[in-house]
Amino acid sequence: MQREMGRAMGNREQTILVVSNDAALCAAARREFEASIAGLRVASVTGVAAARRILEEDAPAVILLEEAAIAPEAEGPRGIVPRLDAVVASLAVYAPVVVIGTAERRGELSALIDAGAAYYVKRDGECLPSALGLIQNRLRKAQRVADSARDPFEGAEEDFGEVLRHELNNPLTGILGNAELLLAEVHRKNDGRLPHGGEQRLETIAALAVRLRETVRRLSQEWEARQHPVH
Repeated sequence: MQREMGRAMGNREQTILVVSNDAALCAAARREFEASIAGLRVASVTGVAAARRILEEDAPAVILLEEAAIAPEAEGPRGIVPRLDAVVASLAVYAPVVVIGTAERRGELSALIDAGAAYYVKRDGECLPSALGLIQNRLRKAQRVADSARDPFEGAEEDFGEVLRHELNNPLTGILGNAELLLAEVHRKNDGRLPHGGEQRLETIAALAVRLRETVRRLSQEWEARQHPVH
């Protein structure tokens, strides 16, 4: 994610990925966002599975997810729609997620919203302008992080704090989100067996924990090098 974001910032082009099966919404989002943000490119896919395939190769700055785009997954129980918080947690590993949906479902994402990994916009006539405001705020933060990340120890303390939060928040959100969902599924079934998809969640948690450990190690080494420069 950092590599792609850095490249996007360097080229002054940022990408928003819209996940929606509503062609009119996708077209309106493209017009609204590209007209308001210089150098922005809006890509769209119709479902979460297609979004995941793209995200494995190329992470955007922000993901805009329409709640209605969440459909039963091919490998899951037939006809069962994945939980909204599970889908958003899996996408938030790659980039912050702005969700457009019904007002009553906002509470399902309270933990992710509190962590700063997700935002919720009520689906109405003003949802796109509201989403645009959130996206512009995220892009401004990402720009500050990208500027500071070129040499995080040269800037002011608050800039380094922003880099640190950015570097650590995404893997932490993924670890906590997947762990909480897995524990909830285990407690709900209470049969001593790993629930469907549990192995994949554990693999995700392990991979994100390794990524987090390496990030901490890298930042620590950079800090030590600054404190004890070689002459």
